[in-house]
Amino acid sequence: MFWLVQLLVPIGVAVVLPIAVVAIVFKSAMASERNRKEIILAALEKNPNLDVEDLVKRMKKSEKLIKEKLLARLEHGCLCCLMGVAFALLYFFLSVQKEILIIAGAALIAIGIAFLISYFVGRRMLEKEILAEEQNMNKE
Repeated sequence: MFWLVQLLVPIGVAVVLPIAVVAIVFKSAMASERNRKEIILAALEKNPNLDVEDLVKRMKKSEKLIKEKLLARLEHGCLCCLMGVAFALLYFFLSVQKEILIIAGAALIAIGIAFLISYFVGRRMLEKEILAEEQNMNKE
């Protein structure tokens, strides 16, 4: 009986957990949209002559600039690499001989390198878009 529980619990977690995460994210997005609609309706009740398009435009979440997204990748890459190196140093020099440290360190270094590659490739590929975005910001 115990072996059956040991077999079913990881399977249940592997199936139920992703479904629960998706449900929570979806429900949160729906609640956010509902709140935006309620705000717009309340504003229209108070002032029926209100320009709805302008209100929606002002309520729209400001998207990050391309440059900000690239800098976030650079930051994440540096942090992941530093954490990976710290875990590796803990494993080798402080005699904390837990295999999970070296595995986590290697994984974090690999993720950090992927972020850094993404930053440098993205910066090179999106140079024109970044310049156009900056010129557009200067016009406004």
